[in-house]
Amino acid sequence: MTERSDNAERLFQHLDDLVAEIIDRFANEGHGTVTVIETLQDVIAKRRLAYDRDPDPAEDVEEPSNDWPAATAATEGKG
Repeated sequence: MTERSDNAERLFQHLDDLVAEIIDRFANEGHGTVTVIETLQDVIAKRRLAYDRDPDPAEDVEEPSNDWPAATAATEGKG
């Protein structure tokens, strides 16, 4: 097995464990296993569409400006 396939297998197993925990948690809260699985599929499909539209939305966030009076004083050592 290659390192890449080992990584893929570990990722699969980790995600499988987490998904099983999610299913158990919500099924135990009374939502029903099939309902939880169907809802997870909807959530994943929605996230996939969002990812296809914008793979890294964090890049779209602009940094706040520092053009307020205290920022100038702080950068000049007066704050």
